[in-house]
Amino acid sequence: MKYLLLLISLVLLPAISLADEVSHQYNQATQFYRDGEYSKAIAIYENIIKNGYAHSDLYYNLANANFKLDNLPASILYYERAKRLSPNDDDISYNLKIANLKVVDKIEPLPRLFIFEWWQALSGLTSLASWSIFSIIALWIGLFCIAAFRITSKSFVRRLSFFSGTFLILFALVTFIFAIQQNKIEHSTSEAIVFAANVAIKSSPDESGTDLFILHEGVKVEILDNVDKWKKIRLADGKVGWIPGEAIEII
Repeated sequence: MKYLLLLISLVLLPAISLADEVSHQYNQATQFYRDGEYSKAIAIYENIIKNGYAHSDLYYNLANANFKLDNLPASILYYERAKRLSPNDDDISYNLKIANLKVVDKIEPLPRLFIFEWWQALSGLTSLASWSIFSIIALWIGLFCIAAFRITSKSFVRRLSFFSGTFLILFALVTFIFAIQQNKIEHSTSEAIVFAANVAIKSSPDESGTDLFILHEGVKVEILDNVDKWKKIRLADGKVGWIPGEAIEII
């Protein structure tokens, strides 16, 4: 038993120590931000991310610090990353909207069928973790209700158990689908932010391609394909072209 406790301690202590160090760094960066030392705050926040930590609050604070320094593309990038993890956070959505108002290119998205807008809005009401929890809880309670239906002989209890169990299992299925969709969104590498101050979008993946249009920093694009150092992108208004890979940053 003594050796088992020693082994557990050897495994857990480094993790606890690392968590304490990250917490200390986070608090230090937050204090730098409050003191108006935004560059120092950014350096620490970025170091935490490099160590493998990802949280909506971390991205949100990093976005705010970059916005204070007028680093528009970086602020939009981190607001977008924060929104992926906390899609229903009003502060993130509001600050992202304010940052996008400063983007030079005003791109009107193509209209979509209301059913797709409705489905996307509904699935984005909460995060992957929350949808997963809802799905698991609903499934277990639903299975319990079905078991009660099979066991009990009382007519009222059987009807109540059957309809409740059926509804909960269907609810578990829907929330599971939402969880899958949010997982795709949170781990997607198909969206990016333009970081170049301005860049010509080409008709083909090479410098000799025809200039189709110019994009400025902060624009959000969808990545469709890549050839060598070039990325084929699509804008929200449907325009398509090729951009150098170094001119964008994956969300």
